[in-house]
Amino acid sequence: MSMETTEILAVSSPEKHHSGSYLEWSAILGGAVLGAAISTLLTAFGSAVGLSMVSVDTARSSGLTALAIAAGLWALWVTVTASAAGGYLAGRMRRPAFDASAHERSVRDGAHGLVVWAAGALLVAALATSAITGAARTVAAGAAAATAGAGALIGQQADPLGSSLDALMRSAGTTPATPAEREEASRILIAGLSTGTLDAADRTYIASRMATRLNIPQPEAEKRLDDAFAKLNQAKETAKQAAERARKASVIAAFVAAAVLLVGAAAAWFAAQLGGTHRDEEMDLSAFFGR
Repeated sequence: MSMETTEILAVSSPEKHHSGSYLEWSAILGGAVLGAAISTLLTAFGSAVGLSMVSVDTARSSGLTALAIAAGLWALWVTVTASAAGGYLAGRMRRPAFDASAHERSVRDGAHGLVVWAAGALLVAALATSAITGAARTVAAGAAAATAGAGALIGQQADPLGSSLDALMRSAGTTPATPAEREEASRILIAGLSTGTLDAADRTYIASRMATRLNIPQPEAEKRLDDAFAKLNQAKETAKQAAERARKASVIAAFVAAAVLLVGAAAAWFAAQLGGTHRDEEMDLSAFFGR
């Protein structure tokens, strides 16, 4: 066979000429499924480790900050591992494209890894077993378990308004306050909380009623009222601080989740390029499998 005929056959060979879409969905799907499986497996291990760090006894449980850091690091590890494994598989299994330069082949391999990452993220999100979801569940489970003991104690206690009214209207053998008087005092205290201070006329009125009803001096009734209102204000501030901490934690968690996903995309891209390089070089990996 002449040299010219050989060159024509080489150019027209199916292995040297690519037709149709450059995306090979079989390789992408295989990489996405592998990434989802690894994510599910490692997330299960992470949940077990996270739950082992908490206890219903808050003194023996890890702090919420430690749990959040551990969950974030584990989510990063799971996402990078799953994305890199799926990307590498797609890059290694993709058919070589000899009609392009080495740089173009590398870009196409990386693009396959990126699509694997996107498809895998959608797949695991649909199954509700992604690394980010698993990490969030681990944090939530840890927080719930770490605060379960305290929550149970709080649930058994009276509400702040009720306990403040009890302290205000505590009777020592005299006629106790009526439900109507408690309701009236409750409305006045709640109105004061909205502005942060008790109206002077309301304060004098309630104190005089309590002094008459409980047979105690007016100054003592006023002190009781001030103490009850201060207790309610403290409970209000505590609730506001807890809500603010929860808001900040949600913002941080959202940014961390986005950052972890971006790192996973980069890992999938470079791993797919590495897989494509090993494919073109026909690298023998049997040593890793004991063969």
